[in-house]
Amino acid sequence: MTTTAGRATTDRGGPPGRGRHRATALGVGAVVGALAVGAAVLTVTGGSSAHDPSGETMPTSDGGAWHRVYSEDFADDAPTGTFASRYADRFTTYDGFADTAGTGRYSASAVTAHDGLLDVGLRTTDGGTPLAGGVVPLVDGRWGGQTSGRYSIRMKSDRVDGYGVAVLLWSDANRWSDGEVDFPEGGLGQRAWLNVHCLDDPARQCVHHETDARLSDWHTYTIEWTPERMTFMVDGRTVGTTTEDVPTARMHLVLQAGSTGGTPPRAARGSVLVDWVTIDVPAAG
Repeated sequence: MTTTAGRATTDRGGPPGRGRHRATALGVGAVVGALAVGAAVLTVTGGSSAHDPSGETMPTSDGGAWHRVYSEDFADDAPTGTFASRYADRFTTYDGFADTAGTGRYSASAVTAHDGLLDVGLRTTDGGTPLAGGVVPLVDGRWGGQTSGRYSIRMKSDRVDGYGVAVLLWSDANRWSDGEVDFPEGGLGQRAWLNVHCLDDPARQCVHHETDARLSDWHTYTIEWTPERMTFMVDGRTVGTTTEDVPTARMHLVLQAGSTGGTPPRAARGSVLVDWVTIDVPAAG
């Protein structure tokens, strides 16, 4: 599986730091640890509207154990070249540096919003550079993450050879040893993977698990992170939980898509689409 590493910025306007990570080939051997499979229910409401193109509305905070601090359903259109400015109070947008594989290049122009969707458009430019796109949600318009939280994203992708996507928690201090949690992650249109990197050796994945969910279909992916454990859900169903290698440092949510190693086919193009994103923190503080 290709692992695309997260990158942190020091402030909302500053350039993201270069990730220290690697791009590996899809289908590497699994290293699975502390993973349990079970079931859980995530409360959502059905139906669709102009701003719920996936057919599932953005859930509200449950008013119990979790407190909503961020939600975005991309109701404001942002054509090519305008997302970074129009959503500047809600997202940091990657621009002007190489993607993790080193083949593509992050460009703010790859990210648009239309029809109630975030659209990360992946293609090769006329000049031969594969485009990559990445965004980091800003809670209350400010840079910085949390030390625990519940992160949900409803998304799908086209099947695009040579490109992958990762939704991840990444250290505010840009230290890989603080942890890396990737869910979902995978080649565009392929199965979604869950990866938790080992705190004592972050080049290793202490949890490495292929789910039944395909990135080509609409799914809601949730990371629930407390000091004691991390739980991972697809459409409200728990697909994994771990009590080991749980980060303690402040982490922020990242969505990034780009090349997965080597040069993507010149004709390959398509999108990662996001209907909505939410972030909750423990109500108890």
